[in-house]
Amino acid sequence: MAGQHSRTVVFGGGSMGSALVLGGIRSGRTAGSGWLVVEPDQAKHASFVAQRVECVRSVAEAARRGASGDVWLLAVKPQALAGLVAEIAGAGMDCGRLVISILAGTPTARLESLLGPGARVIRAMPNTPAQIGKGITAIALGRLATDEDAAAAIRLFEAVGGVGGGQAAGGVVGPIDESLMDAFTAVAGSGPAYVFYLAEAMTEAARALGFDDATAERVVRATIVGAAGLFEGTDAHPGALRAAVTSKGGTTEAACRVLDSAGVQEVFVRALTAARDRGRELAGS
Repeated sequence: MAGQHSRTVVFGGGSMGSALVLGGIRSGRTAGSGWLVVEPDQAKHASFVAQRVECVRSVAEAARRGASGDVWLLAVKPQALAGLVAEIAGAGMDCGRLVISILAGTPTARLESLLGPGARVIRAMPNTPAQIGKGITAIALGRLATDEDAAAAIRLFEAVGGVGGGQAAGGVVGPIDESLMDAFTAVAGSGPAYVFYLAEAMTEAARALGFDDATAERVVRATIVGAAGLFEGTDAHPGALRAAVTSKGGTTEAACRVLDSAGVQEVFVRALTAARDRGRELAGS
């Protein structure tokens, strides 16, 4: 983090790694010089370089440049973790530092075991609205992580959450007990997909009701964006906001009656429980 650490080394320049780096820079809360991105795919470097972020293609190259960093951010796919740690060891890079992981389903205990003594691990789960400065992230501390480490992680993720303010703005939740991380992933990490699933369903319904494709997508997009704006601008419970649109005996009530009779809310509870349970399975695999 600029102004807090010499440099944050990001292993993985994919969608979430880039969201955190570029989102933080665009929010004005971090500077390009505060980052080094290790990303094998050269095609992904352009967006970072445009923001004056140094990129390298390998761990060995990062090591040659003396880029130990004060903070490491692990943003690779979970299945690539063991290979990454082997590369780090092979390059002679010391893991005795703050290591923040955004790998889904990867407990701090496993990270500590792989990274070795001295690694101060924080597990984090941001979501994709971080790309536009509206992400929400949960953090959980490993055994050796300090209060200062937690503060550093909070600063990092606050840079891509809550930008623009509002009651529904994102930010950081925690530190929370690590046992809740899979539940947070199910609700918030996967959550944007549920909204897009709703958008798909509404668009298909609009087509079935006679709108052409372009109009159906325009109407649904505007409706969801507008509703999100209303939600962001108030601290009212979502049930109260729904009730405000639902006149007794009206069209909205007719639609909600169908949803209630199908047990949609109960289905969502089961769906999110399944997502949480899958996270636990991945953690144990």
